[in-house]
Amino acid sequence: MAPAPSAWSARQGLITASSVLAAVGLAAFLGLQDLWWAAISAWVVANPDMTALWRKIAMRLAGTFVGLTVGYALAVAMEGQVLFQALALFIICAIGSYLRFTSRFGYAWFYGMITLMLMIAVSIMEPQVLFSFAQFRFAEISCGVFAVAFVHTIARAGTAPPPHAPATPHTPDLDLTRLALVAGLTAVAMVALWSWFDIPSMPQAMGSSLAVLDRDFATINVRARQRFLGCALGGGLGLLALLLPLEVLPLYAVTLFAGLFYFSRLHHGGGAHSYVGTQGGIAFITALVSGSGPPAELLPVVERLGGITVGVVLMVTIAQVLALLMRRTARA
Repeated sequence: MAPAPSAWSARQGLITASSVLAAVGLAAFLGLQDLWWAAISAWVVANPDMTALWRKIAMRLAGTFVGLTVGYALAVAMEGQVLFQALALFIICAIGSYLRFTSRFGYAWFYGMITLMLMIAVSIMEPQVLFSFAQFRFAEISCGVFAVAFVHTIARAGTAPPPHAPATPHTPDLDLTRLALVAGLTAVAMVALWSWFDIPSMPQAMGSSLAVLDRDFATINVRARQRFLGCALGGGLGLLALLLPLEVLPLYAVTLFAGLFYFSRLHHGGGAHSYVGTQGGIAFITALVSGSGPPAELLPVVERLGGITVGVVLMVTIAQVLALLMRRTARA
């Protein structure tokens, strides 16, 4: 079978980079708490196919809103009840990961699951900021989505090759059941480790660990390697960029734009290594976009990039251990 034609063009690269830059600018203008969320939302939602773009926008907002709302209600109801909080984390991530691969609305399920997980995790570690966390995250993510919609509409992005058909529901299989189990165990283990050892950058770790899950367990290792490679490329380039005087806003904007244009070539180019570009862009944004703009210190950047790495390592370790135990059980 011939490979699918590339959806990338220099024009689409300009549109994608402009969308992220617009998201950061809008979030900064509104005085929001963490510009990183706006930038990441713009990066992952941007799409050369306008039909797919509007579908992703709708599911991104719906998943986030439902996740924040239900997550807040659950967090308040379970405050101080560690056993129920851990059980809720397990169930949410197990069911969310399963439906991500079996529902036609898998994209919404994924972000709803991530948001729910974050809300419960915040209620465990910083319950006093739970409501403001929900407010700011929805505002920041909405900024990213609005910026993407605005820039793509103004630029009149074209239509990419037809996307693959969405996943259709089917009977449960072993791989999906194992995948759900790995997701649930990873969520509980991650929040436990982060709360016990006060490890920073939990949102990056959560998103990274669950993003590499795949219904094909062999693909998990491939995606993990691609995520590490993308993180090394994007993070390394971002750390080099920090040597520049990024407090000069025009230089900061040009640097951020150029890096995202570069990584969009892989991100939207299709092929076996597109995920390297996706993660490279995320790591580059993580290095260059901090709470209120350009990073003032190196340590928070390293911590965020470290959070991505630790999250993936934890998830892959749990997946491998579970696979080993199941093989031994099958032979017994």
